Amino acid sequence: MTADTGHRINRVLKIDRAVARRLNEHLTVALQGEAGALALRWRAQGRRIAPGSPVLEPDAERATEVLRAIDAIARSLVGDAHWQDDLIRAGWTVGAEEFRLGASLHALLKQLDLLEAMILYVVESAASSPAGDGLTSSDGIATARRIQRARSLLSLAAVKGFTEAYLDEVRARHRMLRHDLRNPLGTIRTAVSLMEDESIPADMRANPRFRTMVKRNATTIDSMIGIRLSDDTTQEEAFAWHDVSLADVARAVRRDLREDATEAGCEIVVDEALPTLRMDAMGVELVLRAIVSAVLRGAEPQTSITIGPAKIAESSVAIAVRADTPVHTIVHASQLALAEQIAKRIAGRVWIEDAVHLELPFSVAHERENVASAHE
Repeated sequence: MTADTGHRINRVLKIDRAVARRLNEHLTVALQGEAGALALRWRAQGRRIAPGSPVLEPDAERATEVLRAIDAIARSLVGDAHWQDDLIRAGWTVGAEEFRLGASLHALLKQLDLLEAMILYVVESAASSPAGDGLTSSDGIATARRIQRARSLLSLAAVKGFTEAYLDEVRARHRMLRHDLRNPLGTIRTAVSLMEDESIPADMRANPRFRTMVKRNATTIDSMIGIRLSDDTTQEEAFAWHDVSLADVARAVRRDLREDATEAGCEIVVDEALPTLRMDAMGVELVLRAIVSAVLRGAEPQTSITIGPAKIAESSVAIAVRADTPVHTIVHASQLALAEQIAKRIAGRVWIEDAVHLELPFSVAHERENVASAHE
């Protein structure tokens, strides 16, 4: 390569970099201009698409940290020096706030998926404007990669903020439990010490009052252990059980499988009679997705697949995934192996008859007067 050719190549590269820089600046300004409205829309829509989210009216105060996160993501496109620090701070605060409001971790992650999709839509619209002329496919991919990298950092910070808020609550709960256990335990120790103190007359040491004190306080401790350290206390709203509309879960599955249904030429229908119950929303969604995917793979074009209730018992509910034809003719048990594994993990079961049935345990949904103070 001659020196002249090398100079021409360097000049072209400089021009390309300058064009890419101007385009990224244009996209940054466009995203920053939409940040406020985008944050409010995300606050409202995120709760509709993520089962397990507290339903709250969007307001500017609650959207402030989200706005800061969007602004930091916008600045990542031009390599701003402080975008990563600002994004970590905003993401941490968003995650902690979602926990305080009563959202599940599952819901938070789905909301962050939605935020990324919204940001990409704004950037795509800006890139298709006249100011985006000259944008190549490689430029577009590079921009998408920058946004994906920033979204990954946002997720990491938000999840960390969420889990740290959860751990703060667990530590506070354990401190309270330790305090509550020490009182009856101290009483028992005092009574036993008096009963064993040979310096005290025998008739006083044999006083039935001491035995009554021991028995009463031992019963108190046993009750605390049974209630506050029971298996039910592991069903944390943050990570597993949550008051959730099964219709919302089914709609989330339908939304995620929309492209698969379109390719199969099928329709997924959600029965609005599905109840709202307290259960493992994340587990239910994963099982339902595995089941509906299996039915879609075996269904003929024009098939209508319905997700609806089959039976509600005292402590369990059965959901049925039906098709226009008996499901056992298009789905084999082996195709539901993953669904069965997940269902078993969450104390449920899956079986095939005319439909694919999913039975799940639940408890009565909680009615909260103030969702925002649920974790305070």
